[in-house]
Amino acid sequence: KKMKIESVATEVGVQTGEFSRSILDICSPSKLHLIDIDLTSYSIRKRFSTEVSLGIVQLHEGDSSSTLKQFPDSYFDFIYFDGDHSYHGVKRDIEAGKSRVKKEGFLIFNDYTYWSPVECMEYGVIQAVNELCIGDEWKMIYFALGYYLYCAVALKRHQYSV
Repeated sequence: KKMKIESVATEVGVQTGEFSRSILDICSPSKLHLIDIDLTSYSIRKRFSTEVSLGIVQLHEGDSSSTLKQFPDSYFDFIYFDGDHSYHGVKRDIEAGKSRVKKEGFLIFNDYTYWSPVECMEYGVIQAVNELCIGDEWKMIYFALGYYLYCAVALKRHQYSV
């Protein structure tokens, strides 16, 4: 509801493309950049071939923080992070992405949790996101509970928060 229709967006960490499809169906972005270390495992090129041919979806295979650095500042209306869940991975993505989102844009983080019960491993999302909110101009404006506490949060800059 708060996401601008015909926005320019990116999803970091595509995996099966299920959430990518939701972004397309709900937000109707004018451009959706899909970034993943491996776009072959779930046939992402095939799944979004129509949207790619229409110029709506652009695929980027490789390291997410390096890929984000290739975009100009203030390019995205929102960035949805669901890639490397380690503390250092999230920190790299934050540093690469925060200047690339428009001043009134959103940074959205999936899996805002300390622990993945499915993978039995630590996640660094909470620590990295909280550090961003404490040490920078970002404020958490939405918190969504998820199954097994795979929560999601949305951030905006203080002067643009609701």
